[in-house]
Amino acid sequence: MNEVKRSQEEVSRSEKYANTVISEAYAEKEKAKRKQSKYNEMITSQEKLIKKKAEELNDQFCKKWRWTMIILIVCFELATLFTGYKSERVVSDCVGAFNAIENVIMMIFNWINNISEKAASSVGVPDVVVLIIVAVVIFGVIGLLIFFGGRAIINTYQNYCDEISLFVVLISIAVLVWFADYMPINVILLFILANIVYVGVRWYIKKDY
Repeated sequence: MNEVKRSQEEVSRSEKYANTVISEAYAEKEKAKRKQSKYNEMITSQEKLIKKKAEELNDQFCKKWRWTMIILIVCFELATLFTGYKSERVVSDCVGAFNAIENVIMMIFNWINNISEKAASSVGVPDVVVLIIVAVVIFGVIGLLIFFGGRAIINTYQNYCDEISLFVVLISIAVLVWFADYMPINVILLFILANIVYVGVRWYIKKDY
């Protein structure tokens, strides 16, 4: 009987010891979880600080680089404009382009005048009234063409061009000005054609890739 009682007491002590060990193990596990949670919070906080510092350094670098490029571009373009002003070929091509535009405008006015005279003689309306109506219609059509054409060009540049396109434009101007004497056609016309080709290439590349 005593041995059975001693056995029961030993079993009870063993159970108490096992329960104590299990409780301590759970306590250690919870402690480890809390430490792991604090460690994860510290890692996350460090990563945020590193990312913030990296973004600040990147912004500072981008601002310095942007201002450096602006200064270089301004100096380069001033030199290009001065060279173009001194170049007889560039000046003559610009005058020729403006003369062509002036001729087109005068042709439109002459066209309006001829149409209004014919219309006035056929319908018996005063010349001034017919002239105003014809001018409004023709210039309205031209204005719409310029508006939609300009919007199409702007949309094309927005969709298929980027900051590199600005450098392409500036470089093409510089090349045309510095080597104007060797250009086979009007430098302004060549500049327009070069940009049309460039935009076409960008459109083709972006369409396929």
